[in-house]
Amino acid sequence: MTTKTVRGTEAESIAFIVGRAVGLNTGSASADYICLYHGNAELLTESLAVIQQASAAILDALFAEEAEPFAKAI
Repeated sequence: MTTKTVRGTEAESIAFIVGRAVGLNTGSASADYICLYHGNAELLTESLAVIQQASAAILDALFAEEAEPFAKAI
């Protein structure tokens, strides 16, 4: 079982990555949220695999529709 701090840090990190990838200006909101819930560099490092996998899955799903027309044209 994970803690609220771990879940919050992972979720906010994923939101930051996906938001930036789609062009949102996230400013310092994600960092502020992570600090507010006592997330830190060590926790981010430990959660990196989860963050990367979830972000990649979301971005793959978001951009799959954009890639389809190009794949059909080839």
